[in-house]
Amino acid sequence: MFDKVKKRDGRVVPYDKEKIAQAIFNSARSVGGSNLELSRKLAHKVETHLVEQLGDKIPEVETIQDAVEKTLIKQGHAATAKAFILYRQKRTEIREAKSLLTGVEDDIKLTLNAVKVLERRYLLKDSEGRVMETPSEMFQRVASNIAEAELNYGKEEDVEKWSREFYELMRSLIFLPNSPTLMNAGTSLQQLSACFVLPIPDTMEDIFNAVKYTALIHKSGGGTGFSFSGIRPSEDIVKSTGGVASGPISFMRVFDVATDVIKQGGRRRGANMGILRYDHPDIFDFITAKDMTVQFSNFNISVGIDEEFMKAVEKNVTIELKNPRNNEVVRTVKARAIFDLLVYNAWKTGDPGIVFLDRLNKDNPTPHIGQIESTNPCVTGDTLVMTELGLERMENLVKRFQKEDPHITTDNRIPINNGNDSLLLNESTGTTLRTISQAFCSGVKEIYKVETESGYELKATADHKIMTDHGWKELQHLTPGEKVLIQSGVGNFSKDYRLPFEVKNEFSGKNGKKYQFNLPSEWSVEFGEVIGWLIGDGWLRSGDRNCRVGFSFGLDSLEVLKKLKSNLNKWYNSDIKEIKRDNGVYHLSYHSKFFVEFFEKLGIKNWKSEEKRVPETIFTAPREAIIGFIRGLFSADGTINFDEKHGNYYVRLTSKSKELLKQVQLLLLNLGIKSRVYDRSRKPRKGIFTYTNKGDTEISYNTDGKLFELHISRIPIKKFAKEINFLTKRKRDLLAKINEKDLRSERKQEEIINVEYVGKEKVYDLTEPKTLSYIANGFLSLDCGEQPLLPYEACNLGSINLDKMVKDNSINYDLLKETVHKSIRFLDDVIDQSKFPIEQITKMSRANRKIGLGVMGFADLLIQLGISYDSEEAISVADEIIKFIEIEAKKASQKLAEERGPFTNFKGSTFDKNGEAPIRNATRLTIAPTGSISILAGCSSGIEPLFAVVYIRSVMEGTELLETNKYFEEIAKEKGFYSDSLMHQVALTGSIRDVTGIPDDTRRIFVTAHDIEPKWHVRMQAAFQKWVDNAVSKTVNLSYYATPKDVEEIYLLGYKLGVKGITIYRDGSKGEQVLYRGEKKTNPEESTPHPRIKPPRVDLGEGMFKVDSDYSGGCKTCEF
Repeated sequence: MFDKVKKRDGRVVPYDKEKIAQAIFNSARSVGGSNLELSRKLAHKVETHLVEQLGDKIPEVETIQDAVEKTLIKQGHAATAKAFILYRQKRTEIREAKSLLTGVEDDIKLTLNAVKVLERRYLLKDSEGRVMETPSEMFQRVASNIAEAELNYGKEEDVEKWSREFYELMRSLIFLPNSPTLMNAGTSLQQLSACFVLPIPDTMEDIFNAVKYTALIHKSGGGTGFSFSGIRPSEDIVKSTGGVASGPISFMRVFDVATDVIKQGGRRRGANMGILRYDHPDIFDFITAKDMTVQFSNFNISVGIDEEFMKAVEKNVTIELKNPRNNEVVRTVKARAIFDLLVYNAWKTGDPGIVFLDRLNKDNPTPHIGQIESTNPCVTGDTLVMTELGLERMENLVKRFQKEDPHITTDNRIPINNGNDSLLLNESTGTTLRTISQAFCSGVKEIYKVETESGYELKATADHKIMTDHGWKELQHLTPGEKVLIQSGVGNFSKDYRLPFEVKNEFSGKNGKKYQFNLPSEWSVEFGEVIGWLIGDGWLRSGDRNCRVGFSFGLDSLEVLKKLKSNLNKWYNSDIKEIKRDNGVYHLSYHSKFFVEFFEKLGIKNWKSEEKRVPETIFTAPREAIIGFIRGLFSADGTINFDEKHGNYYVRLTSKSKELLKQVQLLLLNLGIKSRVYDRSRKPRKGIFTYTNKGDTEISYNTDGKLFELHISRIPIKKFAKEINFLTKRKRDLLAKINEKDLRSERKQEEIINVEYVGKEKVYDLTEPKTLSYIANGFLSLDCGEQPLLPYEACNLGSINLDKMVKDNSINYDLLKETVHKSIRFLDDVIDQSKFPIEQITKMSRANRKIGLGVMGFADLLIQLGISYDSEEAISVADEIIKFIEIEAKKASQKLAEERGPFTNFKGSTFDKNGEAPIRNATRLTIAPTGSISILAGCSSGIEPLFAVVYIRSVMEGTELLETNKYFEEIAKEKGFYSDSLMHQVALTGSIRDVTGIPDDTRRIFVTAHDIEPKWHVRMQAAFQKWVDNAVSKTVNLSYYATPKDVEEIYLLGYKLGVKGITIYRDGSKGEQVLYRGEKKTNPEESTPHPRIKPPRVDLGEGMFKVDSDYSGGCKTCEF
């Protein structure tokens, strides 16, 4: 008994008797038969005949088919035998036609049109343009090449194993990768990814670098996406030349022309996606850019919008158009004016679409690696952020994030997952420590400073939002008198008591003399007190032989002198005596460069009075050391106002350095103590007092008049008394008297007194995923919320053929699971095998390892299940199947991470921050348009409905074939209503909706894109988008007679349902289009055909529904 079969291409495959039974059953069903069991009995007789004839020799396919014919005739099934013979004859003719028309030997039973597409685009050719490989050889070329990536992770036998697995995956048409992989794998080009994102900075050099990169990408077979939102608007100033800018639209023309002359891999024209934000001053020109059909033939364009814009549309209020160069408002317009023009032009020309930027950004798994270039709100590097270490400069936090997992403090009044303009604040105060998912530098931007009545300040970009008493508000929109919220509770402090540097106690001088100290290596209250007094009433001198650390004490602070001297002498390892000056002031001085250097490492410098600052190390010191520092500083330079008559009580710290007081103010705030900084400066004065120096010279003291005070009043005095207090008994006693008073409550809000532009600085931002907030210089700040695809990223795509996932009238989830896992591995291997066109893309793609597994044949799956596309049941099936794929894709990627490690940028990703298992790929799912590969697979495109049931396909010049949906033809024959005349009647429009003689249940299942109400298109897209981490490609098809109002309703529904973008296409809205339903429509308002557009050829002929060989429905222009 044989167990193998030899195929026509010479391959030997396992023998399967069920295939014989199915072939007999299909022939019987075409002539009215319906007995599958009888077909199986006849298959058994065929098998018996072959065994008698061949024994254990391996039969060829033709031999088996001959045996089927003989058995059917011998058993008296003449009609079935005739149908089978006609089928064989038809298949033979098709094979011969394929060879004749394309020069391709079809060794895997593809459709004639699939073979034609393969010949035109995918199969390798020699120097004279002759095809060099068969379809199966193409798949073997691709499989072998991709499997070589396994050498990076396993053994040589793994390469052979996965080469076989990948080959069967593609040859069976269960899964196909994107076109560049099929075209270029195993060739010298070896560029395997479909789409790339390139940044467009606002400089001439950078723009034309992007043009160069675009050319390289399109030459290698890829497509490109750009955001032109960062380019300054037309008529804006160009400082380098004194001229005016031409704006983003003019530069788009450069990209358009460049890609127009480049054939991708010598086989196709390039495709570009251009996006412009709604608030760009040139937005109106962008929306109408494709009105003139002589330009942008290689661009799909979309307007980038967000929730704020849609709310403005709903409320019919104005929005600001801002120059991205400096964020200045150019003009204000009604949001509705932009929206209405967008809707009208989409109705008129099909462009632009819309992209919801905030929804795209929400799912970015690696926001710590990049951000939106022109819109990200940020703060300056010197901003003090409340973290688990205390107050940390933003620039230092960003550096630390690259090495460890920082935490930041959030205010409990900000609810979880707020991040919008909500007023629904929590009533509870206090703070909570939370992890962050990213921290990064955003470049140099225009900066504004906001200041409150108490002196709290923040420098940030104009679009940075802080919490006001009526919700989040951008700095640029704040006005004096508005109330903002400040940190409401105690923050966090470092628990590491070690000093942030190595402490040495043994030193050798230049003369060889040894010096021994007992310098502290850990923070303590006493150490903090010494530093505080040093900043207040001390000095540090370095750089010469007279270097020293010195302290001054008045007669009222001798008890402090005694306490500090005890510690200082111990550290100095010598009993230093204080010196009393003639003015009654005591000096305690320590002469040693090593002692000076120790304090310098703490961040203390030889400051003048107006230059004094809080030493850098204090900000992240433990709580006790900070309390000691503030106690020492207030004891040195602080006083108490005790005005019992007027009930005016406060603790005061004075200094000529405003910056010092503002830094102390934030240290106090993190301890839960609010304060206020006052400017007490006066005009400069001379001769305030005189004194005699060592040389008996009388010196007259002059003042520049600068003086600032920090006041702690009301209830915060009690907190100060409890937590900090003073080092001198007199001040402690006076403070105790105030503490007994009935003090007023503290202010809950801060009033804005000034907002001003301060110039350009390097800026930074972070993301805290729970509340989307952090505390910056005491302000409750909204973190970055917008993170789209990163510049220089690429994504390689592949799609599972759902048409193959039906078994016994239900979804074959076992096969689907197996296919998902193999496909994820295939796409991950593609990343390693791909030669990217530029180095920046190589680094980014391999660091994030983004892949996009999608589906095709969804409409075919629904037909097999007997479900209409426009039904609740279809929506349910979509949700169920894509959820299953998402779950299994994630498992597959996590399994790969166990074998190969997670993607490089995993640390700091949303997976990492959420405590999820390591994962190999930053993203995994994309529903892409599958124009060409769905033709190869012989299935419906992507998640689109059928574009036609019967149509005329132009396969070559002068050669047209009538194509009928395979399931419709099968049902028509099974139910007995099939006829050539009926098929031609359906081909007039492509739809069976109005064709008589077709049963209602069949009519209900075979619906086309134009039969379906627009809302079902949007709902289907939303169902898939729910589980897809990247984007979903879907076209909302409209009839020629649709109105702009219909387009508006589609956009609003998409907004409501949470899709990431909407593309609409109204029949007849293009000068030339891919297909027509019956007669071609004309409309005097529509633009004239674009002579440079090269869409699939449209031949109306006798009014039949006709398409070119490479059209499969859905997206009109994207070929990936």
